[in-house]
Amino acid sequence: MNISSKRVINIVVLSILMSLASLHFLGDSNLSIEGLEFHVNTTLAFNGSTQIEIPPLGLIRAQTHDTPLKITIRLNNINLEQIQDILANEPNQNKIFKQVEQRLRWEVRRFVVELLLLAATAGLFSAFALRSSNLVEYLKAALVGVAVVGLLLFATYKDYNTEQFNNPEFEGALKAAPWMIGIAERTVAKIDTLSHKLQLVAQNFNELYQQIDNLNPIEATEGNIKVLHVSDIHNNPAAIQFIGRMSQLFSVNFILDTGDISDFGTPLEGLLLDRIADLSVPYLYIAGNHDSPDIISKMNEIDNVIVAENLVEFSGLRIMGFHDPASQTQEIEPPPPEVVAEHIDYINDFISSEVKDSGKPIDILALHSPYIAKPLAGTIPAVVFGHNHQYKVSQKNKSVLVNAGTSGASGLGTLQETKRRPYSVMLLHFNKTNNTTRLLAVDSIQVDSETGEFSMQRHLFAERKQPEENLINSLQESLDNENGE
Repeated sequence: MNISSKRVINIVVLSILMSLASLHFLGDSNLSIEGLEFHVNTTLAFNGSTQIEIPPLGLIRAQTHDTPLKITIRLNNINLEQIQDILANEPNQNKIFKQVEQRLRWEVRRFVVELLLLAATAGLFSAFALRSSNLVEYLKAALVGVAVVGLLLFATYKDYNTEQFNNPEFEGALKAAPWMIGIAERTVAKIDTLSHKLQLVAQNFNELYQQIDNLNPIEATEGNIKVLHVSDIHNNPAAIQFIGRMSQLFSVNFILDTGDISDFGTPLEGLLLDRIADLSVPYLYIAGNHDSPDIISKMNEIDNVIVAENLVEFSGLRIMGFHDPASQTQEIEPPPPEVVAEHIDYINDFISSEVKDSGKPIDILALHSPYIAKPLAGTIPAVVFGHNHQYKVSQKNKSVLVNAGTSGASGLGTLQETKRRPYSVMLLHFNKTNNTTRLLAVDSIQVDSETGEFSMQRHLFAERKQPEENLINSLQESLDNENGE
């Protein structure tokens, strides 16, 4: 083999190695698709795969191809203003999806061109490293680099199977939420169905409410105040519509939300919160462990929302609200016992100081977790919370403990669950006369969105020596008859 042939072989081999090295170490780019900003990079790997990283939630991985190339896509930023503008200016969802698809194709083509140019540059560098002075050798080296990377990308494209995302691997918080993959295909239609059913159910509550008032009337005066207590919506847009319908039906003074309005506390989930602005009554909110500083900030931006940090005076009631400690971070796990104990001591001291300084009692204590709420029973007449998705009204140390359960039926995750949870809310009746506030009653309301069945329990308090609980389901038979017509 002569020197010229050896030189050509050396240039070809080095060009192949350098082009693959450039793909592995330098093959990255930033993509912007309709308000979503991604960083994508390619690396050589024994098993071909596509990995989608969504910090801080975790990642989704699928074995989408057999070629030795790993594609990693990382969500870097969400431009909420741009996404909101797109949704506001283009109501047709099919057009939005088409725009996203067109933009994605353009960005992918651009990325491929960048990789090929990078491979050509690597080939040129190979010829330069071998001290070539022949222009043809430089051209051949560049073509070899482009050919190697181009063939690898083309083989990956031909072998790529998006159906592998139907059975992906999850890591991080996403491991507990595999429904996110299929949710894009099923959520919109099912939310519309749920919203329609829940609104029909809410309309029938008017007759039920009248029957309850006839059997166990609440002392009616001009000073009565109605508070709709909700909790643990967990990203369910249908629940927002239902809550709005119930607030109108019962003519409540305001809504009090005790947290977990989101699942992971990400800015993208904040888009769902815009529906709260459509509610016709004020919305008081304290954050749960699934919420985050981003969610709290978003709630502060909504006109009819009052973030109830510490003391809030509204509709004649003095409400003391405290965010869950976990909501101050991106972690969704409840705080450890020592943090809970410190938080309880802090709240207890804060309440004592406020009552002593103002000389006025607190009417409602709003918290998220029962583990924080129950030890504080006896400090304030009404203590409201959620967290464990178990609706309940009870008494302890002269305090009425009200757990709203899950007003979102555990949220969007329930759309793919086989076991249903009811949508639950609590209606608190207060009376304020001559600067004296009394909790008269609590109505516990549950709705099964699939069957249309609902129940309502009235718990009477005020001047009775013992609270009286009355279970009312009397309208169900008439509702069944109406559904059968």
